Amino acid sequence: EAMVHRRVLVDDGRGVAEPLNETEFVTPYVGPDAGTYGRHYGRGLVTRGKHFLLFGAPDNAARQWRPLADAVYMPLQPFFAGAGAQPGRGGSLARALPPNVQIVTLEVWDDRRTLLRLAHQFGLGEDVELSKPASVNLADLFAGRTVVSADERGLAVSIAREEVLKRRVSWRTDGDAGRDASEKHPDGGASDLQVTLGPLQIRTFLVEFATESGPAAPVVV
Repeated sequence: EAMVHRRVLVDDGRGVAEPLNETEFVTPYVGPDAGTYGRHYGRGLVTRGKHFLLFGAPDNAARQWRPLADAVYMPLQPFFAGAGAQPGRGGSLARALPPNVQIVTLEVWDDRRTLLRLAHQFGLGEDVELSKPASVNLADLFAGRTVVSADERGLAVSIAREEVLKRRVSWRTDGDAGRDASEKHPDGGASDLQVTLGPLQIRTFLVEFATESGPAAPVVV
């Protein structure tokens, strides 16, 4: 059973003290006349959605629906060039990422740094193999470009990774053997750019590339 949208015309006694009647217009919940608070009128809202039904063994179901969910959420974007344009070919990555890792952000941050976010696609225990931690070497990840430093930041980039760890609440559960290898992060040096991501972890970096002689290869995916 899949519910896309729920609408009832009378209060169902579930706690909101009004019908779940979403309409095109609604009067404010403030003002001198309490009798008009939250009056719904106009056409009823209609919500439409798509459902993707997959069949497979439970042990490897996640390796089907996880990539599909990402593809539906962030579909490929077509771009068109004018007559006479010479579109580039190939990609910016020197090699493929691990099958359970994806780039979720790659954009210019300032005149010398690029914002890079890497994400582990699978949750803990969702897949025998793909839920395991995955490692990526940032130093030679991009074709034609060399990463010389990677400043790890919080998800919003506003604070350093070290500050994130200081603020983190230290949760402990039964069977917790301590923090996993994904807590190790680059110190900004080119000798330590190996990044490990745990299940569903997102890691954020401000990456600086080496200065190239001649035109630098653009960093796009």
